[in-house]
Amino acid sequence: MVRLKAGAVVAVVAALAIPRISVAQPAQGPSSKDLFEGIHVVVGPSARALEPIAILEPRCPKGTEACTVFDQTLSRDLTLSGYFKVLDRASFLAHPAAETLVSTSWADWTNVGAKYLIKCEITPSKTANAIECRLYQVPERRGIPVKGQSHPSVAAKRTRRAAHEFANGVIEAVTGQRGIFGSRIAVSIKTGEWERILVALDMDGSGRQTLVSNGSANMFPRWAPGGQVLYTSFLPGVPQLYLGKQRITNDSREYRGAAFSPDGKWICASVNLDGQSDLVLVNPKTGEVVKNLTNSPWDEVTPSWSPDGSLIAFVSNRAGHPQVHVIGADGSGERRVTMAGAYNTSPRFGPNGRIVFAGMDGFQSDIFVVDLQGTITRLTQDQGNNKDPAWSPDGRYVVFVSDRAGRWKVFIATEDGRYQFPITEDAAAYATPDWGF
Repeated sequence: MVRLKAGAVVAVVAALAIPRISVAQPAQGPSSKDLFEGIHVVVGPSARALEPIAILEPRCPKGTEACTVFDQTLSRDLTLSGYFKVLDRASFLAHPAAETLVSTSWADWTNVGAKYLIKCEITPSKTANAIECRLYQVPERRGIPVKGQSHPSVAAKRTRRAAHEFANGVIEAVTGQRGIFGSRIAVSIKTGEWERILVALDMDGSGRQTLVSNGSANMFPRWAPGGQVLYTSFLPGVPQLYLGKQRITNDSREYRGAAFSPDGKWICASVNLDGQSDLVLVNPKTGEVVKNLTNSPWDEVTPSWSPDGSLIAFVSNRAGHPQVHVIGADGSGERRVTMAGAYNTSPRFGPNGRIVFAGMDGFQSDIFVVDLQGTITRLTQDQGNNKDPAWSPDGRYVVFVSDRAGRWKVFIATEDGRYQFPITEDAAAYATPDWGF
């Protein structure tokens, strides 16, 4: 890693990015069918099979838009969850007209191989819709209570949220841990030669919202306490830290990414000090650098806090090439954790001492996980370049960007990498996603 001035950092980003394309705002992410056709399954001795689930088309008056929105959102959510195989409705043997929320032709669902069955009913009114759903376990011929199965009054604009809530409840009923649909992914997109904007996406790729667009290069978004986004912006001419629209740092040093501590009291930032990057603690209220965590002749970049706030993962080139290191939050106990690979970058701390990172394998970048003992596992392989990974808030998924389709898209994968899905239909110069509630 070499020292990069403000313009040089943007130039590197521009050189690595694909040509500018339209960043139109899609109403929703890929369909459930498209997602499943694009699924990547790694087969191994401990591979977890997807549970076959049949989702009956909701009963509702013809032409009710809420039915289509709810149906598509629910199917897509359960496909993306990595727990279910949503069965093709063309294979259904049951007659929809004969099925109600409480009347079920069990033999028909058994014969199509469904382990679980979902039925929903949507009743519109002038101002809102009543939504009722039920989950059944087909072999046992019984219903399973689900949180969020009853919504007596749902405004049209909240239909997708109601579907997310029910999907989260279904996941909890089956796995014991609630789903996280409704959580948000912040990501940087190149929109001009010297411009990058920040946007937020739902976990399923829909609901795109522009967070920062100011005509400058805005990079390295990280969700902060209170739902705002911490990021590096070149708006002042030299890269500085911002929280939302508020500028935090105000000096001549170059800030190369930062992250809030879990308790929100501190920011750990990579900052150019005397010709190379060191890690420092910044007071988020004043922007003051209060402590150096590293002070070496090497570069230390991309800090990431452990969930308990005791450790910080980062990249250092002190071994001659980038490797993942950890250091105590007080600056003590620095050590290297990746002993394999010649170019390991973008570490992100997750649960149980796991750190996800991007590593070069030959001439391609792939996603790996390393624990604090140095044991490395692979999540991607032979699927183009994959980089900039980040954990989901519950540690059950990883978000990253991949050019496996020829141009960069945002993907999510289950924590073991067995199931991987694109969540953006458009291809753009996506980079450095971060996942938060």
